[in-house]
Amino acid sequence: MTDGTKLPAVCIFKLKNVPKEKFPNGIYIRANEKGWINEQEMLWWVENVWTSRNRFGNPRSMLVLDSFRGHIIDSVKNRLVKKNTNMAVIPGGCTSKLQPLDVAINKSFKSKVRDRYNNWMISNIHAFTSAGKIKRPSYSTAATWVKESWDEISEDLIQRSFKSCEISTNLDGSEDDCIGDHDSLLDRDNKMIENSDDSTDENYEEYAEEVDYENKWDIEVDQKEDQEEDNDEDSRN
Repeated sequence: MTDGTKLPAVCIFKLKNVPKEKFPNGIYIRANEKGWINEQEMLWWVENVWTSRNRFGNPRSMLVLDSFRGHIIDSVKNRLVKKNTNMAVIPGGCTSKLQPLDVAINKSFKSKVRDRYNNWMISNIHAFTSAGKIKRPSYSTAATWVKESWDEISEDLIQRSFKSCEISTNLDGSEDDCIGDHDSLLDRDNKMIENSDDSTDENYEEYAEEVDYENKWDIEVDQKEDQEEDNDEDSRN
């Protein structure tokens, strides 16, 4: 939010049901067949996440959203009205300039998740399929990466991102120099991202070559074996 407050993160997995794993506290776990936000997920988010921003009720607020259909469908609009919330919809093609998440926050967040993924890949504590391929990280592991990475996003970066998009700048013009200054947003806390030591990636490349991966981001998974293990787990429960 404009003051730097972060609402809890939400993970939506591409599954019919939420996995039977122990997930970390402080993150919501959802599942649907497409693994994506939709009308139902958005309505759930309004009721369970957006309304948690103030424990004393629903103060008059503005929610900035892009023009994705799941965000602006009538049912979502009506629900937000009931929650005392005005919508501000960013026109298509403008999110890279007007969406705080896009101008800086997502880059920092994804970099932190990527670092955790790389460290996991070179950790040599993997389970392997019968074909010798690395099994995917558990859903709870992925959710932990998301939560920890989100927790590390600084309040200052969030505040400056909103000001850069001219959403929360002072009306007296004293902060107009912040508007559109996207390039410098990450200067304070992104030097490690922009000028980072690539040793982790290099170690990953060496490890990936050893296990014969052609694409560093394409972990092949024996889905049939995973499904059999899930079925065995269900039968034991």
